[in-house]
Amino acid sequence: MRGKTLMNPFEGWAAGDFRHHAVEFCALARDAYGLELDFSPGTLGRLDDLIDSNFGPGSADQNSNLIVGMGCYLGEVVIRAHGGAWRADEEFFHSPAVVIEGKLQTRTFPLSRVWRRFEYGIEHSLVAYYGDVRRTLSRL
Repeated sequence: MRGKTLMNPFEGWAAGDFRHHAVEFCALARDAYGLELDFSPGTLGRLDDLIDSNFGPGSADQNSNLIVGMGCYLGEVVIRAHGGAWRADEEFFHSPAVVIEGKLQTRTFPLSRVWRRFEYGIEHSLVAYYGDVRRTLSRL
């Protein structure tokens, strides 16, 4: 890609933008799929079920707006349960990160995980992702 500059689609986004998209996703999930979401970790299984029953593997490119909303929701679940903040900067332009400060700084990429869930299926479960984040944080 010599001579071309990659664009960061999230450039200029602030934490409130990610939260806003997460709240909008909750409204969409309720109105379109009958799901009540409250930003608790227990709701992530419902999202795995939603993906399994409505979208097949290989469907990420056709569902980019849904992936952004669901990824923002997933990130907000992590932030509300464990602290942290959104970060979308040059260093991580490929996907916004949730950064959790502790003894060590921990970064996790919820939008990337949701994309992989749509693209590759249940082996990239959102429930498993949250469990991995929780286990990583418990070791720090």
